[in-house]
Amino acid sequence: MLRIKQQTNPSVTSKESVPLKEVYIEACLHSFAADVKLTQVFRNDESVPIEAVYCFPVEENAAIYAFVARIDDGREIVAEIKEKKLAQQEYTHALAQGHGAYLFEQDEDSNDIFVVSVGALKPNTECRITISYVTELDLLHDNEKPIIRFVIPTTIAPRYSPSNKGISSPGGTQAEYIESAPYTIEFVCKIDKIDQHVSSISSPSHPIVVDFNNDDAFIVTFSQQGIQLDRDIIVDIELSKTRTNTIAAVEKGALMVSFMPNEEDCRGSSNDRRNEFLFIIDCSGSMDEDNKIGLACKAMLLFLKSLPTNCCFNIVRFGSTFSPLFSDQVTREYNATNLHEAETLIKCMTANMGGTELLEPLKWLKKNKPPVGCARQIFLLTDGEVSNVDQPSRALVKGLARVTNGYYTFIPPQTKVDIHVAKQLARALQPSISNVHVKWNTNQTVLHSVPNHAPPVFARDRLLFYALLDESMAFDHATTVELFADISQKPLGVARIDHIPSVVDSQTIRRLAAKTLLHELLHGEKPAARECIIGLSLKYGILCPYTAFIGLERRLDVDSASNVDMELREVPIVLSPMNSSLRRLFPVSSSISSNRISSLRTDIDDIVDTMRFSEIALLSRDMLSEFSCKADMLESGSHAFYLSAAKLKRRKGFGSILQPAIGYVSSLFTKKTGVQPNNSRSNSHMHSTLSASPSGSMMNSPIMSASMDIFQAIDIQSQQKSEVDWPTDEYELVSRFVELQQYDGLWMLTEYDIKQLTGKSLANFSSSMVDTMEKASRNSVTTTAFVLVFLETRCISKKTLWQALSTKAHKRIAELLGGDETKVEQLLKDVRDQLM
Repeated sequence: MLRIKQQTNPSVTSKESVPLKEVYIEACLHSFAADVKLTQVFRNDESVPIEAVYCFPVEENAAIYAFVARIDDGREIVAEIKEKKLAQQEYTHALAQGHGAYLFEQDEDSNDIFVVSVGALKPNTECRITISYVTELDLLHDNEKPIIRFVIPTTIAPRYSPSNKGISSPGGTQAEYIESAPYTIEFVCKIDKIDQHVSSISSPSHPIVVDFNNDDAFIVTFSQQGIQLDRDIIVDIELSKTRTNTIAAVEKGALMVSFMPNEEDCRGSSNDRRNEFLFIIDCSGSMDEDNKIGLACKAMLLFLKSLPTNCCFNIVRFGSTFSPLFSDQVTREYNATNLHEAETLIKCMTANMGGTELLEPLKWLKKNKPPVGCARQIFLLTDGEVSNVDQPSRALVKGLARVTNGYYTFIPPQTKVDIHVAKQLARALQPSISNVHVKWNTNQTVLHSVPNHAPPVFARDRLLFYALLDESMAFDHATTVELFADISQKPLGVARIDHIPSVVDSQTIRRLAAKTLLHELLHGEKPAARECIIGLSLKYGILCPYTAFIGLERRLDVDSASNVDMELREVPIVLSPMNSSLRRLFPVSSSISSNRISSLRTDIDDIVDTMRFSEIALLSRDMLSEFSCKADMLESGSHAFYLSAAKLKRRKGFGSILQPAIGYVSSLFTKKTGVQPNNSRSNSHMHSTLSASPSGSMMNSPIMSASMDIFQAIDIQSQQKSEVDWPTDEYELVSRFVELQQYDGLWMLTEYDIKQLTGKSLANFSSSMVDTMEKASRNSVTTTAFVLVFLETRCISKKTLWQALSTKAHKRIAELLGGDETKVEQLLKDVRDQLM
């Protein structure tokens, strides 16, 4: 990014020195698109001219088409789009001559970071910058009714930079991250009523007020004043219905068509192929914020229990390095033994792997191809805080989905991660349509049709296609568009005009089409030449990484000395609540030693939290396993840390933070309990359970030198805790069922479990369908049927969570009953009748 001046004292950020005073957002939503005007108010309250620089995010698929500066003396400067180097030269030259200049550019290393530079803002003057863009709206199917989601990013999450081994400022700036800023945001959103079928409007991010009294549009505003730019603005518009295959919008020279395949369209694809599932989990330091790692672990457990039995899988943790659960091969067979290893890993997984370096695990997967005839499904759980890739943050996730023919989901704040994970997994297990393309049946000349390469589409997914047409020809109202898949000769769907459209001159569709074209040329398998991309950007007036908007303010009575005392003022960026402590843990451009210190401190805190329990509670099987994993990680982490400290000649000072925890651990595991068992389980079983550590070195750790008295005490404690009360909350109930399901889909509930859940005995739930089975199989099939009925009748609102588990269990019961679906239905009916 271009900078004219260097910050004289970048460590000082006072309210007076922040030139950004207010942000206004005005948006108009129609059909599947939004037109947004973003206004930023800059004021110079200092005694010298300043260069105000503000780095902020915009959705990666946004088509930015205008940049206007309004000076407080009433003048309006409409910027021109030019090749970036030329625009930067004009900006530099204007400031050097004493004039004002306004530059707006995209960070070339990012798809969603933009920088506005207000050059030589004179003392006691104000400037209003307005940036205009159009963007597609996402269509979700989270509920029974479709939802259009409108998102405006407002903050840039701190991103780890491998080159600096710490948090880097975005967009090539030196902007600080702060927890609160003197500038705030106002928001007005107009939602077109015409042909929208809106049933409700809500926001999972901010308190809003909706005005329904306007004839043409619903007006959405914030219900509070002084809103900080610390989280994305999200508006959800629930529709009573949505059009499936239709020409959604018509403009002079552009068309937008929408397709939505149904289940029958997708059924042609085979779902019998063997799948391998790879789960890539971000365990970097930033995942420790807001318990993101804990939510990811809970989501991972749901992932694992929902997998089909005829698949292979692996878990890959990454941070500054990466670590596969199964290192001897890319994936292993999904069975009881391997599932147990995975569950053990999840229970002690922490965000202790340093920075967010995603490239290496992706290269490892690319190098190791899936077996012939096996379809690879990759699930990435990350907060997206990466700086060494071309698409960080939201753009990182979208970009990865795009280039891998995948699908992305963004999880709003204060929502359950595992619910969104369940939807993604359900999507992965469905058949899909691939290699889709369209045929435009129109009398107009089609100059460009985009996208050329659409990702695989699932049932009820929405596909948008654009055509840029010859503007000299009138629109043909008989135009149709056909959707094809693979080499099929028969179209899957035909889009027609289902109402008489008005051919408008807003250029929204033209701009979205041009943006989609630029995106394909930039990110295709063979990126287009830079000159070609610049030419299209200039032709359609849409910003790209190689162009910029430049506006010049010609001032009278100035010379080259007029701006000589100009100061650089970079607007600080407000941290979101979930990232508020990152600034303390990882200062900007922090060194590798501080990363290790914070990682070790996190490990120590985990052990301290565990030690808050009484010693007898600590000696339960689950707690000991978790404690041992964390202690083992601490031991290996501290070893690397000591080596680094020795090189820095700082071993003594740093080592002191570890001694209290190590001392306590040693004293605990060498203490005799004197408790004698009255029931003996296999000590070798306990030994194998504890050996299932991800690091594989637990039995070599000093903390594992405990006597057999410890293991005997654990047996008593685990027996006392085997009968745990069941929760009554629906979500927690489902979570318990997820934990208890076996790898093959069955549940084995105890008499105590059934009594807790129903007040009845297990013997009350019987069926002649299982009379011929041996007792163990009979009980397992019966309790599995009980869980299926219980979920259907008592946890129906959480069906998204348990749907895959239910399908897996149903299939296993059918196998045990000889594939007779009639018997399965009778068994479920018998259990259902006895439950009521």
